[in-house]
Amino acid sequence: NNNNNNNNHFVAASSSLVPLRFLRAGKGDEAEGQRRFEQTLAWRRKFGMDTIIQQPHSNFELIKQHYPQYFHLRGYQNELVWYEKPARVNLRVLKKAGITLNKLLEHYAMVTEFGWQVLERDDTARSITVIDLDGIRLRDFIGDVVAFVRKAAAFTGQHYPERAGYVFVINVPSWFQIIWKVVKGFVDEVTLRKITILFNKNEINAALRSRIPIEHIPPEYGGMSMPLGYSPEEEALHKFMDHNNRLQRTDNTYCCEGPFGNPPCPYCTWVPVRNY
Repeated sequence: NNNNNNNNHFVAASSSLVPLRFLRAGKGDEAEGQRRFEQTLAWRRKFGMDTIIQQPHSNFELIKQHYPQYFHLRGYQNELVWYEKPARVNLRVLKKAGITLNKLLEHYAMVTEFGWQVLERDDTARSITVIDLDGIRLRDFIGDVVAFVRKAAAFTGQHYPERAGYVFVINVPSWFQIIWKVVKGFVDEVTLRKITILFNKNEINAALRSRIPIEHIPPEYGGMSMPLGYSPEEEALHKFMDHNNRLQRTDNTYCCEGPFGNPPCPYCTWVPVRNY
């Protein structure tokens, strides 16, 4: 029973119940944990996070095409694994299509929420993140790219605390140490301690295999799974978004049975496991 499991993830703080993750993020300080939790609830209300997964996202496919980021199978401890390729982000094309920085952040928030509401419903589960900097240029760290990284890191650190298990930054150029002094200022202290920076292929392969079975590592990184973008997790995300977007069309070419169909539509009947 998900509800019973979730009750075990709360701790009484003053007169309220604070999720364990927020109490840990407050370093055991109940008042700080409560403050962080209330800030997250306010943020979720402001940006409609409780329903963001069920909304149409008309730019979903375009953003996925020009901003490579993927859920891909699991680690040894059943962690969600997430890959990003910042050097492959084509902001010029996205801007030309009218996708602002705020729209890109909304996409990132929706995908993050999908990970922790649909793919992994355990409130204390953690993730493995692989950030591939192959092809990154010094000039990529100015302007909108830095603004996006700062804002994305800020809301994930603040509103999804204690979710990072391991973070591997791979294919790092020799000059990265200069930029790292700037970038690490965007990352909260707890996550910072979980980051491993890797330069060459051998150490990258060894690090990934220490946390992820080789059968779950994509061939792009010496593994034996399907390529990035073709995992069951990505398929589930694309199907959900395709359903939402097709419902918005006016050409009546998409038939959805809805919540009262036989059988009921799994997307229309889906409910979030938590409101935080």
